[in-house]
Amino acid sequence: MKLSIVIARSESDLPAGRQAWQSHSTKIYLISFLFFFSFFVPPVFADAKSDYDYQYGQYRQNYPEFSLLKLDYLNTPSLDNQQKAILSAKQTILARDLAKASFTLYLTDLINSTKTSYIPLQPIVSSLVTTREYYLQEAQKSQSIVTQEGLSSYTQDYLQSVVHHDRVVKFGVLAGKISTLIRIQLDLKAALENLVTRLPSSLPATLVARIQELRDSAKVVDIKIDAMTKNINFQEEEESADAEIFFSSRVEKLVEIRTLQIDWINRLIDIDKNYAQPNL
Repeated sequence: MKLSIVIARSESDLPAGRQAWQSHSTKIYLISFLFFFSFFVPPVFADAKSDYDYQYGQYRQNYPEFSLLKLDYLNTPSLDNQQKAILSAKQTILARDLAKASFTLYLTDLINSTKTSYIPLQPIVSSLVTTREYYLQEAQKSQSIVTQEGLSSYTQDYLQSVVHHDRVVKFGVLAGKISTLIRIQLDLKAALENLVTRLPSSLPATLVARIQELRDSAKVVDIKIDAMTKNINFQEEEESADAEIFFSSRVEKLVEIRTLQIDWINRLIDIDKNYAQPNL
């Protein structure tokens, strides 16, 4: 899912600027955000998510309209067609950056909702807040565009400044997934300790060993989560977000942790089912 607006850079007065639109193009793009929150169902934040769905829908509607109006201008470079194309571009840019801002808010709410306060992820959370403000400011700034030259100037500035913020969002997606896994870890450990209080006072050696295995397995998962988090320090390796394998190289580790947690849950349920006494 990569969406682009191709908006030209003019070096001559309009409407004689048709050639400039064709020969000097700059892309305004909506980054490919990966929704891969599929391991466990996180809380849904209706406002941010619904606003993102709406604004992204607006973007998908506005972009083809802009493409047609731009083509009309290139074919018939009148002042009227020029103004229609600029207005459409402004609407498309507005929807794009509002969608990005909403998605960034959704990620921030998701991470904070886990209530993990995992220190290594806090720089990413702080940067997500700053990045959301950037998108909102860019959305507002775009609405002051009145000429083709102004649109070209805005686009050039945006392409230079947006790179960092789009990278932050990619790291935010990973932070959201890791926060969810950490929350699961905390809940599983609490569930185990609760289960232990409901077991008979005299336990067979095999059951004692199984409980110890669960505790040891939990430590293994903790180590894997810590190791993965240390490898997403965007402040030192921000440019790594540009690599095509940025997500794919980490999905395998996320799946591995998820698989270990599911196995852990199944073993916990088995002990609960066969040995635990009901709560009074």
